[in-house]
Amino acid sequence: MNKIRIVNNNIIPFIDDNVIICDNNITFSNSGNYYIDYVNSNNVKLVINICDNKCIHLFEYSNNKDISFNIKYNLGSNSSLILSKFYYNDMCNENININLNKKGANIKYNFSSINNNDNFYKINIYHLDKSTSSDICNRIISRSNSTNYFDINSYVNNGIKDCYLNQSTKIVTLGNSDNRINPNMFIGEEDTTAIHASTIGNISEEDLFYLMSRGISYKDAVKLIIKGMILSNINPDMDIRKKILDILDTIGGE
Repeated sequence: MNKIRIVNNNIIPFIDDNVIICDNNITFSNSGNYYIDYVNSNNVKLVINICDNKCIHLFEYSNNKDISFNIKYNLGSNSSLILSKFYYNDMCNENININLNKKGANIKYNFSSINNNDNFYKINIYHLDKSTSSDICNRIISRSNSTNYFDINSYVNNGIKDCYLNQSTKIVTLGNSDNRINPNMFIGEEDTTAIHASTIGNISEEDLFYLMSRGISYKDAVKLIIKGMILSNINPDMDIRKKILDILDTIGGE
C-alpha cells in the first residue's frame, strides 16, 4: 500500500507515476491501493480526484488533537472509490463533499472512530449523473462526556435515474454523552433506490451476557465487542490493524 503523508496540514512530496499532487489536490490516474496518514495536523483541506474507469482503495488514518477537515472527493465516469477511515482525535470538525460527477461513479465510504470531547461531521453526497451509487457506513464509539453530531445529506435531482443511496450510522455509547444523527435524502427522481438506518445506544446486553457466560470478564467483553464493530467496518491491513488495536486496548466500559 502506497503511503501519502500529510504533516502539519501539508502534503509531503510523494513520487508515484499514478498520482498527481498539485497544491492541495491529489489525483489518482490509475487504479491502486493507497494510505493517507494525517500527522500533527489541525486544519486539513484536500481535493481528491478519481479519474474515469479507475478503482481506488484508500485508507485514511488520523490520531491528532483538535483537527478540522474539509475534503472534497470527485469521481469520474465508471470510477470506484472504496474509502476506509479510522479516527482517534481529541476533537474533530469534518466537512465532506462527495461528487459523483459522471455515469457509473460509485463510492463505498466506511468510517470508524473512537470519539472524545466534541465532534461534528457533515457529509454531503451529490449524485450528479445516472447510475451512480453511494454506500455510507459510520461506526462510532462515543466515550463518556463526548458530543457527536452527524449531518448526512444525499442529493438526487429529477432526471438523474437509476441511482442507489445507502446511509447507515451506528453510535455505541460508553457512559453519558450527547449524540445526534440527522440523515437526509433529498430525492427528486422516482427511479432511485434509497435506504437509511441510524441507531444510538449502549453495547448490547445480549452480546455481553454471551461473552461473559464463556468466562470473559466484563471489561474484556466490552473490548471484544468494540474491536469487532470498529475493525469489521474498515478491514485494515496488518500494519494499520496493529496501530488501531493498540488504541482499542486502552478503551474500557467506562
